[in-house]
Amino acid sequence: MTNQLVRAMTPDGVEILMLPMPAMRSCSVGFWVRRGSCQEGGAEEGMAHFIEHMVFKGTEKFPSPEAIAEYSDCLGGHIDAFTGKENACFYGKVLREELSALVDLLGDLVTAPLFDPEEISREKDVVLEEINQSADQPDDYASELFYQNFWKGCPLSHPILGRPEQVRQFSPDSAKAFFDKTYRPKNLLVVAAGNVDCVEFAEIVRKRLDGRLKNVSVENEPNDSPNICNPFILNSRLRNLHQTCLAMGFPSTSHRHADRVASAILCHILGGGMSSRLFLELREKRALCYQIGSYSSHYRDSGALQIVASCAPNKARELVNRTMAECGHLAECGPSRAELDRAKLQLKTSLVFSQESTSSRMFSVAHQAMHMEKILDMDQQLAEIDSAEPEAICRVAKTILDPRLVGIVALGVKTGSNIRLSDL
Repeated sequence: MTNQLVRAMTPDGVEILMLPMPAMRSCSVGFWVRRGSCQEGGAEEGMAHFIEHMVFKGTEKFPSPEAIAEYSDCLGGHIDAFTGKENACFYGKVLREELSALVDLLGDLVTAPLFDPEEISREKDVVLEEINQSADQPDDYASELFYQNFWKGCPLSHPILGRPEQVRQFSPDSAKAFFDKTYRPKNLLVVAAGNVDCVEFAEIVRKRLDGRLKNVSVENEPNDSPNICNPFILNSRLRNLHQTCLAMGFPSTSHRHADRVASAILCHILGGGMSSRLFLELREKRALCYQIGSYSSHYRDSGALQIVASCAPNKARELVNRTMAECGHLAECGPSRAELDRAKLQLKTSLVFSQESTSSRMFSVAHQAMHMEKILDMDQQLAEIDSAEPEAICRVAKTILDPRLVGIVALGVKTGSNIRLSDL
């Protein structure tokens, strides 16, 4: 990043980060909550996501969904929200002239939702439909089963959307209680990137948030529980599918682990593109599948290198067997110099391209502020990638790609095509 990151605080202790990009005409703003599905108690699963829905159903200043929608459209930009395992975000991108109005809307969403009983009753039905829709999509369903079993009994196993039987029990009182203990000043981070005057923006945020959030004392928060990986094989015939959907994963690095960058490079070499090991061997050479790829997920104390693919049920065993063989070969011999150079270039290119928009810059700053020990500028991030040596990739490959630690979901298997330990 060539621009200087500026920090400020509200009197209540909300952190504000601003990245001026004077050449831009737009500005992206995110109100981030340092809490997600991992911080839910046993009877609260899905509540963080439900709160994300409910704030758009009415606030003190915008008392109805229609009022919020009309005001949002009048800004002329883009406004959205999402809930993850470890955070939630309410964000928008507008022209510089609409920045104050955007903060006004986002600030009301995270400080003054109404939790109207009739709206809660309606929105529960909407969320139940969202859960059903996700269950009808094989990739989503396989991913959910992977999380539930790979981190069984741990915070990361909590489904973001929740479970139907729990969502049906949500009430105005339970939603308000979760909101009050979660949406506290210490849990909130405001990030802006783009054409922003830092002094002016910080003052706008202070006026919008000052005194609006409760400093509720919370003891024994659920997020203290460790996330421990659990090897498993799950075969499911519950889905009427033409293909078997496979989700495989190995324990990987956390957000702050020293090998985080090396594991990202390893993941790209394994299944990150058309020249990756898995794509060339399983798609191009063996014709076992149409698409196969790998990606990394990092969390506060754990992570996973995941591989996803779909194939004909009678090819599932061979696909798993050859996938594990490629993983074993990469762990034993390491990558070639050409593979390493390609992976580094791809990662650097992706990083540079992503930083050429205000929204991507905002997301990058927020991610680092919440999960990393420090915020790196563009040159520092590129240097991290360049500094990864072949020896480090080999060491990380041997550690991560261990067949004894793999978790596998096979969704849509047919009789005689179950994945077995002998296929690993």
